[in-house]
Amino acid sequence: MTFIASIIAKEGIAIVADSFGTTMEHSIKENKFLDHMKEAENKENIAVADVVGLFEERPSHTRNYIDKLFKFDKYSAVTFTGAVYINGKEIKEIIKIIATELQVDTAAYNAKDISDILKEFCEKLKLEIIQHCQTNNFPQTDFIFSHFNTGKNKSQIFLIKIKGIEMNYFDPDDPNLIEVNDQSHLGIVTDGQNNFVERLIFGSLVSTVDTVKSVLIKDVVEILRLKDEQIEKLSNHINSFECLKQTVLDDMLSINFRQLSLQEALDLAALLIKIVVDIQIYTEKIPTVGGLIRLAVIHEERGFEWISGNNLIPSNII
Repeated sequence: MTFIASIIAKEGIAIVADSFGTTMEHSIKENKFLDHMKEAENKENIAVADVVGLFEERPSHTRNYIDKLFKFDKYSAVTFTGAVYINGKEIKEIIKIIATELQVDTAAYNAKDISDILKEFCEKLKLEIIQHCQTNNFPQTDFIFSHFNTGKNKSQIFLIKIKGIEMNYFDPDDPNLIEVNDQSHLGIVTDGQNNFVERLIFGSLVSTVDTVKSVLIKDVVEILRLKDEQIEKLSNHINSFECLKQTVLDDMLSINFRQLSLQEALDLAALLIKIVVDIQIYTEKIPTVGGLIRLAVIHEERGFEWISGNNLIPSNII
């Protein structure tokens, strides 16, 4: 688990990432098991399949100092959430290898369009994933690729999503294995344990509108006992988005961010991750976001710069 964010400013991009790595294990909550036992008709002969169904994947352990924010080239940075290792290598090692292979310090590289850079980046990443999935499953993993385009004089943020893979059902030719989406228009892009922050910034309906539509259609169909033609008409109307458009837009625009200076974007990035870290205190789950917080910026003139979290500090043991 983690939290990463990139925020566009007038002079570049501010970037933040935590450094917690979380181990996930399947377990059963005691209360859930006891409730199941109470409700069982034959308490001396509980079906194994029923007990197995009670297991849930949940965080069990966290460790600190996992690098999740890297300089890729002079005007680009990469953050990630999900897998820490791919094909037996830490992601930070893979990022360095890809940067070396693409020769990011050369004039030829700097002349490339960002779309070509992302294509090559994903192709090399895919090779590592294919090797990984020969022997292991792969968890859903997302990358945020933050870039200041000097040619177009604008900041760009791309979300690279790699879907979870079961090695026994892996198709290396799947065209949707890696998806790249330009998220620059949002201004603020977050990922990982970002539900609370995302709702704060973009409203509560952005990620749930499809679920709301499905529930509406299902309930209306059942209550009114609609027939096939009526169901199709209702579905088309609700899924057209028009009937919910204004409600969703009003919810999304609950906070109107103005154009930020780079310092303000940096302060906002720090605030967002602090909100996520602090809110964990009041939840039942173990903390999965925190540790050493890394902050960096991509300045329109100077390029990538570390702000904090990249240097060793004196030990507090002595």
